Amino acid sequence: MLNGYDIAVIGAGPAGSMAAITAAKEGCKVVLIEEHPDIGIPFACGEAISKDWLLKFVTPKSSWLASEINGVVFYSPSYRSFRVTYPDVGYILERKLFDRDLTAIAADAGCDVKVNTKAISLISNGIKTSKGDILTKIIVGADGKRSMIARWAGINSRLELKDFWIAHEYLLGGINVDQELVEIIVGKEIAPGGYGWVFPKGKGLANVGLEVAPILTKKSPKLFLNKFIEWRFKKYSILGEYRSIIPCKYLSKLVKGRVCIVGDAARFVDPISGGGIGNALLSGKLAGKNCAIAIKNDDITKLKQYEREWETVEGSNFKFKLRVRNILMKLNDSDLELIFDFGAKNFGGKTINKINDREIIRNIVTSSPGLLKLGLHLLK
Repeated sequence: MLNGYDIAVIGAGPAGSMAAITAAKEGCKVVLIEEHPDIGIPFACGEAISKDWLLKFVTPKSSWLASEINGVVFYSPSYRSFRVTYPDVGYILERKLFDRDLTAIAADAGCDVKVNTKAISLISNGIKTSKGDILTKIIVGADGKRSMIARWAGINSRLELKDFWIAHEYLLGGINVDQELVEIIVGKEIAPGGYGWVFPKGKGLANVGLEVAPILTKKSPKLFLNKFIEWRFKKYSILGEYRSIIPCKYLSKLVKGRVCIVGDAARFVDPISGGGIGNALLSGKLAGKNCAIAIKNDDITKLKQYEREWETVEGSNFKFKLRVRNILMKLNDSDLELIFDFGAKNFGGKTINKINDREIIRNIVTSSPGLLKLGLHLLK
């Protein structure tokens, strides 16, 4: 039996590290367990996050920031485009450095970190790992999209075809891109049920990827991605290649007994953008705070407050975006061209400083009779 802890966090990604940081700063004895020998490796991520999201949780180091984003270029299914300037909207991160440093912050807060240690099963008074049993009062499952912690605890996080995207991404070098602009492209023939992206990383580098909904196509996203790249770039070199599943599902149950789940394990991926870093940090912070409350009160039932707080803070927005995603999955390219026209008319060539997602979406669905028919329930 290894040393006993108040809280064991399984998985040292952003969600797990933030949970560990938050609980450790509250005086809890925390262990952070990572199955891989190196923090941040392997990863499969576009690495984009909004500035507002990041600043809610940490002060970014310059080493984390591959590029600072100040605008977006949107492409329609017919490859028309318009540009929107959005000063200081976000960053493209160096996830390997970001993840490693978050774990270092957890260690500085007093958390024990154990790498190359694999969780094997839950036991009555803790968790069994490849390095021995760990005695712990609470377990936080931050073990990603294939979470075994959720499964062992009896939390139903099972995904159906409609609940995820499959993504393929290259790290491209030797390309000509504006380092302050991200690029987004949509289309049923380009990325069915999803979208493609170009996220610049400085010095002629960019994450270029694409996600598709497997419920709409059986073709590999790599086929769509290669076609997009051949259109977008005349010259490039592939420096890295990544494939992943991006889960997206609303879970009402995040806690079972002394176990809670966060981040990708809890399916906290933005239902429209597919981004998960911001929600990972948020869920980790909320879980860590409520784990600490449960420990201080010697009352595991107080862990349920994590579920309630997530619902209060983000639940409504998350469910709204899921409804939007369901509509987007039904749109054909003609519909997407109409949305593009709305965007080009209202935002093309302009500078904006703030976006109200719900207001824009409502304006889009009321901009044409065809879209209004699909989007009526969003207007309630």
